[in-house]
Amino acid sequence: MSNTITLPQTLIKRLEKISAGLRHTPESIVKQAVQDRLDYEEWKSKKIREGLADVKAGRVYGEDEFWAQLEKARNERKKAA
Repeated sequence: MSNTITLPQTLIKRLEKISAGLRHTPESIVKQAVQDRLDYEEWKSKKIREGLADVKAGRVYGEDEFWAQLEKARNERKKAA
């Protein structure tokens, strides 16, 4: 499937400059950029659904417990260093 997108001239110039320096085609850079963005959006959506499920199931921390857990993790990291 071949599709066409319209990019502003400023993006086209940046894409051409980057592709020349990387020795990749502009098309391959655009494909990778779209793939990366889709991967990120899918990951983010999954994490949001997981978080909402945690809230619904009552797996949440109160503010005081949150700060205590954070402090505990910091202390453990300092000891390991």
